[in-house]
Amino acid sequence: MSRAGALLAQLGEPFSGAELFDAVPDTVYFLKDRDARYAAVNLTLVERTGRQSKADLLGLTAEEAFPAPLGAVIGRQDRAILAGHAPLRGELELHLYPDGREGWCLTWKEPLIGARGAIVGVVGLSRDVRPAHVPPGEARKLAAAMRYAQDHLDEPARVADLAKRAGLSAFQLDQRLRLMFGHSAGHYLTRLRIDHARGLLQRSEKPISEIALDCGYADQTAFTRQFKKTVGLSPLQYRRLREG
Repeated sequence: MSRAGALLAQLGEPFSGAELFDAVPDTVYFLKDRDARYAAVNLTLVERTGRQSKADLLGLTAEEAFPAPLGAVIGRQDRAILAGHAPLRGELELHLYPDGREGWCLTWKEPLIGARGAIVGVVGLSRDVRPAHVPPGEARKLAAAMRYAQDHLDEPARVADLAKRAGLSAFQLDQRLRLMFGHSAGHYLTRLRIDHARGLLQRSEKPISEIALDCGYADQTAFTRQFKKTVGLSPLQYRRLREG
């Protein structure tokens, strides 16, 4: 059993993390079960859905919690991840709330893996992006460009290509991503690839050479070098550590 597993086994009740995120008003946090129904939520999500308490949200799907079309979009994301599709890693989204407000968020969603290795739920969070960080006229194009990068991780990614899709110069794209993520456009693309690789190493038995190609690297040597530089471990060491 891992150190984290040993610690969690000592707790008197399951730790969902929702109480911790109750203190972060600009971030929505949730756990969902195998049926994409809310199992744990923070207070920000309660507020954003126009509910009075956490109990009002538990057991609902996104379609039941949010108005269309937002609820349908979130529901499709949840079901895709539950079906084994790629996690969301900092996806820029426009959220429309029941009180008429709208706001841009960066969303992360990951599958929850059960004791037998099957996907049993989804964990996720959405962090508000300040309007000054993403000018309204650019936000949709930037979101589409970022989504393209996430959907084509097996292709060599170039900052100039991504900037063109966003209708920005490479310098402008770099500035936008530094404001949102705290690092450069090049680092953003590298992080997308490495995060994807981490997921494949944890949840698949694919050979490392195949994972390298899936993540846009020309060969295993280049992939291993970048992975070790970013994570501090080789892909093989990381896989063995996660298996332990």
